[in-house]
Amino acid sequence: MAGDDPAVVAWEGAGDMPPTPCPPDETQTPTLVALQAELARWGLSLPAAVLPPPTAEELAVLKADLKAQVDAKAEALRLTLITAGSGQAMEYQEAYAQAQAALSAAGPVQASDYPMLAATIGVDIDPDRGNPAADVLGVARSVKAAYEAFLRVGAAIRGARLLAKVEIDAAPDADLARAVVAAIKWPAPAA
Repeated sequence: MAGDDPAVVAWEGAGDMPPTPCPPDETQTPTLVALQAELARWGLSLPAAVLPPPTAEELAVLKADLKAQVDAKAEALRLTLITAGSGQAMEYQEAYAQAQAALSAAGPVQASDYPMLAATIGVDIDPDRGNPAADVLGVARSVKAAYEAFLRVGAAIRGARLLAKVEIDAAPDADLARAVVAAIKWPAPAA
Protein backbone atom coordinates (compact mmCIF):
# COMPACT_ATOMS: atom_id res chain seq x y z
CA MET A 1 0.00 0.00 0.00
CA ALA A 2 1.29 3.48 -0.87
CA GLY A 3 0.70 4.75 2.68
CA ASP A 4 3.22 2.20 3.99
CA ASP A 5 5.89 3.12 1.42
CA PRO A 6 8.83 4.70 3.35
CA ALA A 7 9.28 7.36 0.65
CA VAL A 8 5.62 8.38 0.87
CA VAL A 9 5.70 8.39 4.68
CA ALA A 10 8.84 10.57 4.64
CA TRP A 11 7.33 12.89 2.04
CA GLU A 12 4.12 13.31 4.02
CA GLY A 13 6.12 13.74 7.25
CA ALA A 14 8.22 16.50 5.70
CA GLY A 15 5.14 18.73 5.65
CA ASP A 16 4.71 18.65 1.90
CA MET A 17 1.20 18.74 0.59
CA PRO A 18 -0.68 15.48 0.87
CA PRO A 19 -1.01 13.46 -2.31
CA THR A 20 -3.70 14.67 -4.67
CA PRO A 21 -6.53 12.17 -4.94
CA CYS A 22 -7.11 10.34 -8.21
CA PRO A 23 -9.29 12.27 -10.64
CA PRO A 24 -12.88 11.10 -10.60
CA ASP A 25 -14.59 9.27 -13.43
CA GLU A 26 -17.96 10.35 -14.87
CA THR A 27 -19.67 9.20 -11.67
CA GLN A 28 -17.23 11.29 -9.61
CA THR A 29 -15.55 8.11 -8.30
CA PRO A 30 -11.74 8.42 -8.17
CA THR A 31 -10.17 5.75 -10.37
CA LEU A 32 -6.72 4.90 -11.62
CA VAL A 33 -8.12 4.80 -15.15
CA ALA A 34 -9.27 8.42 -14.77
CA LEU A 35 -5.82 9.30 -13.41
CA GLN A 36 -4.21 7.59 -16.39
CA ALA A 37 -6.41 9.57 -18.78
CA GLU A 38 -5.38 12.82 -17.07
CA LEU A 39 -1.68 11.90 -17.14
CA ALA A 40 -1.93 10.99 -20.84
CA ARG A 41 -2.80 14.63 -21.59
CA TRP A 42 0.71 15.48 -20.43
CA GLY A 43 2.41 12.59 -22.19
CA LEU A 44 2.79 10.64 -18.95
CA SER A 45 1.47 7.26 -17.90
CA LEU A 46 1.27 4.98 -14.94
CA PRO A 47 3.15 1.68 -15.13
CA ALA A 48 0.89 -0.97 -16.66
CA ALA A 49 1.29 -3.14 -13.57
CA VAL A 50 -0.38 -0.44 -11.44
CA LEU A 51 -3.51 -0.20 -13.54
CA PRO A 52 -6.21 -2.81 -13.27
CA PRO A 53 -7.94 -3.58 -16.53
CA PRO A 54 -10.65 -0.96 -17.00
CA THR A 55 -14.27 -1.90 -16.86
CA ALA A 56 -16.24 -1.65 -20.10
CA GLU A 57 -17.57 1.72 -18.96
CA GLU A 58 -14.08 2.99 -18.09
CA LEU A 59 -12.76 1.79 -21.43
CA ALA A 60 -15.57 3.66 -23.21
CA VAL A 61 -14.71 6.84 -21.27
CA LEU A 62 -11.01 6.42 -22.05
CA LYS A 63 -11.73 5.91 -25.75
CA ALA A 64 -13.92 9.01 -25.84
CA ASP A 65 -11.13 11.00 -24.18
CA LEU A 66 -8.52 9.67 -26.62
CA LYS A 67 -10.74 10.55 -29.59
CA ALA A 68 -11.20 14.06 -28.19
CA GLN A 69 -7.40 14.35 -27.94
CA VAL A 70 -7.11 13.26 -31.59
CA ASP A 71 -9.69 15.87 -32.64
CA ALA A 72 -7.86 18.57 -30.65
CA LYS A 73 -4.51 17.70 -32.26
CA ALA A 74 -6.08 17.76 -35.73
CA GLU A 75 -7.58 21.18 -35.05
CA ALA A 76 -4.26 22.49 -33.73
CA LEU A 77 -2.57 21.33 -36.93
CA ARG A 78 -5.27 22.93 -39.11
CA LEU A 79 -4.86 26.19 -37.21
CA THR A 80 -1.20 26.30 -38.27
CA LEU A 81 -2.57 26.80 -41.79
CA ILE A 82 -5.67 28.94 -41.30
CA THR A 83 -7.16 31.50 -38.95
CA ALA A 84 -9.94 30.29 -36.66
CA GLY A 85 -13.41 31.78 -36.61
CA SER A 86 -16.75 31.48 -38.34
CA GLY A 87 -16.41 34.88 -40.00
CA GLN A 88 -12.92 33.97 -41.16
CA ALA A 89 -14.24 30.74 -42.67
CA MET A 90 -16.87 32.73 -44.56
CA GLU A 91 -14.18 35.08 -45.80
CA TYR A 92 -12.07 32.16 -47.05
CA GLN A 93 -15.10 30.63 -48.81
CA GLU A 94 -16.06 33.88 -50.49
CA ALA A 95 -12.50 34.69 -51.55
CA TYR A 96 -12.13 31.22 -53.04
CA ALA A 97 -15.48 31.50 -54.85
CA GLN A 98 -14.43 34.86 -56.29
CA ALA A 99 -11.02 33.45 -57.25
CA GLN A 100 -12.65 30.58 -59.14
CA ALA A 101 -15.00 33.00 -60.91
CA ALA A 102 -12.21 35.43 -61.84
CA LEU A 103 -9.88 32.70 -63.10
CA SER A 104 -12.61 31.15 -65.23
CA ALA A 105 -13.96 34.44 -66.61
CA ALA A 106 -14.08 34.51 -70.42
CA GLY A 107 -13.30 38.20 -70.75
CA PRO A 108 -11.52 40.92 -68.82
CA VAL A 109 -12.13 41.05 -65.08
CA GLN A 110 -12.97 44.20 -63.15
CA ALA A 111 -11.81 44.65 -59.56
CA SER A 112 -15.26 45.98 -58.63
CA ASP A 113 -16.78 42.59 -59.51
CA TYR A 114 -14.51 40.80 -57.01
CA PRO A 115 -14.39 42.90 -53.80
CA MET A 116 -12.74 40.23 -51.62
CA LEU A 117 -9.94 39.86 -54.14
CA ALA A 118 -9.64 43.57 -54.82
CA ALA A 119 -9.15 44.16 -51.09
CA THR A 120 -5.72 42.49 -51.17
CA ILE A 121 -4.25 43.73 -54.45
CA GLY A 122 -0.67 44.66 -53.56
CA VAL A 123 -0.79 42.45 -50.44
CA ASP A 124 -1.20 38.84 -51.60
CA ILE A 125 1.76 37.34 -53.40
CA ASP A 126 1.01 36.27 -56.97
CA PRO A 127 2.53 32.77 -57.20
CA ASP A 128 3.19 33.20 -60.94
CA ARG A 129 5.30 36.30 -60.41
CA GLY A 130 6.58 35.99 -56.83
CA ASN A 131 5.63 39.61 -56.16
CA PRO A 132 2.63 41.33 -54.64
CA ALA A 133 -0.38 40.84 -56.89
CA ALA A 134 -0.88 43.78 -59.26
CA ASP A 135 -4.46 42.89 -60.15
CA VAL A 136 -7.46 40.75 -59.26
CA LEU A 137 -6.15 37.80 -61.27
CA GLY A 138 -2.88 37.80 -59.31
CA VAL A 139 -4.85 37.75 -56.04
CA ALA A 140 -7.08 34.99 -57.46
CA ARG A 141 -3.98 32.89 -58.22
CA SER A 142 -2.71 33.49 -54.69
CA VAL A 143 -6.04 32.48 -53.13
CA LYS A 144 -6.20 29.37 -55.32
CA ALA A 145 -2.64 28.35 -54.36
CA ALA A 146 -3.39 28.81 -50.65
CA TYR A 147 -6.59 26.78 -50.98
CA GLU A 148 -4.79 23.95 -52.79
CA ALA A 149 -2.03 23.88 -50.14
CA PHE A 150 -4.64 23.69 -47.37
CA LEU A 151 -6.56 21.02 -49.25
CA ARG A 152 -3.51 18.73 -49.47
CA VAL A 153 -2.59 19.01 -45.81
CA GLY A 154 -6.20 19.24 -44.63
CA ALA A 155 -7.07 16.00 -46.40
CA ALA A 156 -4.09 14.25 -44.80
CA ILE A 157 -5.08 15.56 -41.35
CA ARG A 158 -8.65 14.38 -41.92
CA GLY A 159 -7.49 10.93 -43.00
CA ALA A 160 -5.17 10.51 -40.01
CA ARG A 161 -7.84 11.78 -37.58
CA LEU A 162 -10.68 9.60 -38.81
CA LEU A 163 -8.53 6.46 -39.16
CA ALA A 164 -7.25 6.91 -35.61
CA LYS A 165 -10.78 7.27 -34.26
CA VAL A 166 -11.90 4.07 -36.01
CA GLU A 167 -8.85 2.23 -34.66
CA ILE A 168 -9.44 3.57 -31.13
CA ASP A 169 -13.03 2.30 -31.28
CA ALA A 170 -11.80 -1.11 -32.48
CA ALA A 171 -9.09 -1.43 -29.82
CA PRO A 172 -9.99 -4.26 -27.45
CA ASP A 173 -8.19 -2.76 -24.46
CA ALA A 174 -6.84 0.47 -23.04
CA ASP A 175 -3.21 -0.18 -23.95
CA LEU A 176 -4.02 -0.72 -27.61
CA ALA A 177 -6.31 2.32 -27.66
CA ARG A 178 -3.47 4.46 -26.25
CA ALA A 179 -1.02 2.89 -28.71
CA VAL A 180 -3.20 4.06 -31.60
CA VAL A 181 -2.84 7.68 -30.46
CA ALA A 182 0.91 7.31 -29.98
CA ALA A 183 1.31 5.86 -33.47
CA ILE A 184 -0.61 8.50 -35.44
CA LYS A 185 1.42 9.79 -38.37
CA TRP A 186 0.31 13.40 -38.61
CA PRO A 187 1.23 15.27 -41.79
CA ALA A 188 3.75 18.05 -41.59
CA PRO A 189 2.22 21.49 -42.20
CA ALA A 190 2.93 23.00 -45.60
CA ALA A 191 5.84 25.41 -45.64
